[in-house]
Amino acid sequence: GVGYILDRNVVARMGQIMRLSGQAPTDFVALAGFGPALVNMSLTGTIGLAYVLLVGGDLNGPVIGAIFCIVGFSAYGKHPRNIVPIMIGVVLGSLVKPWSAADASGLLAALFGTTLAPIAGRFGWHWGLVAGFLHSSAARSVGPVHAGLNLYNNGFAAGIVAAVLTAVIIAVQAKRGEPPRDE
Repeated sequence: GVGYILDRNVVARMGQIMRLSGQAPTDFVALAGFGPALVNMSLTGTIGLAYVLLVGGDLNGPVIGAIFCIVGFSAYGKHPRNIVPIMIGVVLGSLVKPWSAADASGLLAALFGTTLAPIAGRFGWHWGLVAGFLHSSAARSVGPVHAGLNLYNNGFAAGIVAAVLTAVIIAVQAKRGEPPRDE
């Protein structure tokens, strides 16, 4: 609605947003305009809400806050193409582990785990799946370090996953002879 009113060329500019990796600094307002950034924010918020409903999760305070976190950072790096692989990776993790994607910690791992979106954006959706899968375990494992505070353990876990996985991806690409992928 409002995004289209502000910019009649919003569809083309959304394509511009979707081609960006999301690696910082990626200010969508500066790069594509305020209207497309608003449309992107609404799309990613809808995806976050749909994810919670599809896996059968509860809409409680922390989950709604995590959705708002996705919406807010969708003006600065997150878009559907780079968050969906992370969420799917968390779901895949829940299929092979003794917990459900609908558990509160599983929901928060998927929603806050979208902080790993630049990995999917830069290296491809398949690496985004791997990042989400690894994050699903890491977020549950580092909880005692932060007394179970989910925002902190998800951020810490994502940092660990990003540091290790990025090094692995670059090593794999170098071994295959692939050139480094820049923004």
